[in-house]
Formats: sequence, structure tokens, C-alpha cells
Amino acid sequence: MRPDPRRDEGATTYRLCRLRHATLHPGATLWTPGVGGGNLGVGAAEALDDVGIGGELVVGFQIRAREPVHPQAVLARIEEVRPFPPEWDPEGLGAAQRYLLVGVARVELDRDTITHKRIPTVTGVALPPRDEELEPPTEALVAQLAALAAADNHWPQHWLDAFELLPNAPLGQWATSLGWRLSADERIALFDHPERIGPAVQSNLDSLQVGLDPTRRREAVRVQALTRRTTVMPDRTMRVTADAEGWALFHPADLSPDPDLAVVPTDITAHLALGDLVCVQEEVERAVRVRLTGGDLTEDEEPLRGQSVTFRLDVRHGRLFLGPGGLATGNQFDDKVEYADPAQWVDVPNGLFAAVVTAVGGGEGGERAYVVQLSEVDELATVPAPAAVPEL
Repeated sequence: MRPDPRRDEGATTYRLCRLRHATLHPGATLWTPGVGGGNLGVGAAEALDDVGIGGELVVGFQIRAREPVHPQAVLARIEEVRPFPPEWDPEGLGAAQRYLLVGVARVELDRDTITHKRIPTVTGVALPPRDEELEPPTEALVAQLAALAAADNHWPQHWLDAFELLPNAPLGQWATSLGWRLSADERIALFDHPERIGPAVQSNLDSLQVGLDPTRRREAVRVQALTRRTTVMPDRTMRVTADAEGWALFHPADLSPDPDLAVVPTDITAHLALGDLVCVQEEVERAVRVRLTGGDLTEDEEPLRGQSVTFRLDVRHGRLFLGPGGLATGNQFDDKVEYADPAQWVDVPNGLFAAVVTAVGGGEGGERAYVVQLSEVDELATVPAPAAVPEL
């Protein structure tokens, strides 16, 4: 059982640095804020400046602004402070300069003790180290990184830094340096479960390699997008991280009016009228759980029933893809590595459907939940089409 900082005599009060869009593992280093280094929350820059080089403070992780910090944090030491590069625009990063942080130890926070002064503080208890995040990378992981480094991709500076640092760094550094490639919830999950770092990073880098190899990418997408034949209505739960356009359920081939045309029109209203997709607005980086079914709400979902909206849906390929809404308004649909992920596809019988999307509350970590209920119709014209992408 983890120690309760409110009862443990070893509890210490620390200055608090709220960090978004990044995590820092013990034994790892992180330049923050900036690309790959996250953004600073309220009072973070003031706390960092007050501590100064060589000082220590607690770095608490926020998935989103206005949400509480994660109960586990990291004690960090400030190693260096630098001005932003002249070509950077620091607006929105929450600081006037960058800080090099070194993770020292895990800390269990008593979030009830957080103060909201100009320099915020919090009480916490140091936790024992997690050996998994201090382990070296496998030879396969280092080889995979070397193959990426050799690719002709005009890598930006944060990637060049990673190529130099990671081969001799512990796995916690890999999760820290490459955390920007993960969703907010995935970053927190790896911090809570460092034993998953190796497989998660390897899978992520493999996806990147697929994305850089056009032949491999197209074949992987083709395998998933191939038309299926099924007569069984789905009852499947999937997850996705929303982007600025929310989340969407569709088949990418349906978003092009010409099978030989790879550029997708961006008129989302026209696609809604044609029954090409289901698309719902959601907060950026919000974890979303979607259950697609041909049946009713469950006994657990019914009391949580919120607003609902009905879509037209014309299933033509026996499959649908669940992904960020931005994929439905982009271009080069057959060139998107996201479509290569089999976990994001579900088989659905071909036909015309009314798709009723109902919000059914949330889950752990701010997750939002929806149910998409499919019912067959004779004509799409009998189903109302949203005039714009709705928000529930």
C-alpha cells in the first residue's frame, strides 16, 4: 500500500511546477517548456525561478488545464536555465526561458495541500524507485532508433537530440524524450506503469517507421481498409484521443468522390448529408471511449444518458475506422499511418443506417464515453443530417 502523505511523518512541502503535454521520469532529463518539453501551468515559472539552479521542486503532471495534477509526481532538480532560441515564439508556453530538469525521485502528493499562491506549494512523500524505468533499452530498441536516425527525413532538433541521448539512456528517458508522440493519457499510463515503457516505445517507433516507408505504409493501410463482408451487427468498444476536430467514425475511401483521387474534400457538411461519417466535437487531447452497437444502452449506461444526436450513415465497405476528427478533413487519405492500426477498425454490415450518438458520462482520468447505436433504414433521406459537427 502506498504511504498516505497526510499521515506520514516524512511528508515534505515542496514548491510545485505544473507540467502539461509532457512527463519527467526519475533518472531522466527534460528541457521545458517547448517542443517535446511540454508547457508550464499556473505558477510553474515562478516556482522554477524561485528555486533556481541546483534547487529542487516537485513537477506535477496535468493532463489539461483546470484539471487536478496527477497524484504521483516527480521530485526534480534544476540543472540549467537558458533563454529561448531567437527563432522561437514563447507565447503560450508559460515562461520567459527554458529549464533543464533532472528527475530525482517519485513523490506521492497530498493534493488537498496544494496552495494557490503566486508560487504554489504541495506536500508529498518520497516513494521507492521503480527499477523498470531505470533499466537500459534493449538492443532491438536501440537498433530501431538507429534505423530512424539514418532515414532521410530532415529531422528537427528535438529528434536529433533524442538520437544522440537515448541509446545510452535508461527507459525512463525514452518515455520522457518521446512522450510528445503519445497522448496525454498514454504518457500518464507509462508513468504509472513503467514496465510498459519498452513495448510502448517500440510500438510507437515502429508506427513511425511505417509512416516513413511509403511502400510499407500503403500496404499496412490497404490490409485494414480492404472491403469486408459481414452480416453481424457490431458490439465493440474502442478508444481514441480527440483532436481539434473531435473524433470521427468513417471509412477513408468514402471521403473521396473519386476512387483514384487521393485528395479529400474538406466540406464536412456535404459528407454529413451523404452519410459518409459520424463526427462529434470534443476537447483536444480528451480520451474518448466509443461503443458501437446494434442494440440498446446497457443498464450501466442508461442512468448516464446525456444528449444525443442522429447521423446518416452509409456503410459501403463492411468496415469503419475510429480516429481523430482531423483525419476526416485532411487530405491524402491513403497516406495516413493511423489507418494501419487494426485496433481502430470494426466490421459493420453494408447498408443504410441511422446512427444515434449518445453521451454516457465519463471514466477515469477525464475520459468521455459515447454509445453509437445503429439501426437500419430504407432511405437515408428519412434520417435527419446535422448541419454541422455537433458537440454533446
